[in-house]
Amino acid sequence: MQNKKIAIFFDCENISCKYVDEIFTELAKIGEITISKAYHDWSNPSSESWRTKISEFAIDPVQIFPNMAGKNSADIKLTIDVVNTTVISNIDIIVLVSSDSDFTSLAIDIKNKNIECIGFGENKTPESFRKAFSVFFELPRINKKQNSIELLKSAINFTKDEDGFANVALVSQYLKNKNSSLNPQNYGLERWSDIFKEKNKDFEIEYRNDRSALFVKVK
Repeated sequence: MQNKKIAIFFDCENISCKYVDEIFTELAKIGEITISKAYHDWSNPSSESWRTKISEFAIDPVQIFPNMAGKNSADIKLTIDVVNTTVISNIDIIVLVSSDSDFTSLAIDIKNKNIECIGFGENKTPESFRKAFSVFFELPRINKKQNSIELLKSAINFTKDEDGFANVALVSQYLKNKNSSLNPQNYGLERWSDIFKEKNKDFEIEYRNDRSALFVKVK
């Protein structure tokens, strides 16, 4: 497991608390969450379900006061805290949990500072916002494995050698560079190699370099 330091920021007015468990499960594979903040008017009865989650996961609740209530006030406070974090904290990854495209410029700014930026958002998240992240995870984690086959065949054709085989590591990098949403977890997989091994009617695989590198070919 990697030992990266992670800061996560929840836009509670724009995302459901039902995804918190799977978000923390995914991030546990990457590193340690050292900063965790959630933005809401916590005096509002609608925040009750979120209050349960912030207690369970030790998330720091940031109050958006009723007299400041509104879309922009929460966005501004979250943005300020993120920018401050990029300046004063020793953080490797910043995570934004929101489907709100108003944070597109913020995600781009984080990456411009050479900090990895991961996004979590629902299906409604605009494509332009998804592409602003280093990696984007769609919520809920729907298994779209069958839909991934044609996507992977295309990626192999773009990265293959003269013998028709492509290094799986290069296929993965090509997909990530093409669109940050194109990661195996969004297709119900842990690794792209899982589907190459499973779908042997569609793909042929072979190990090279003393089995340290996996190559794949479209049948």
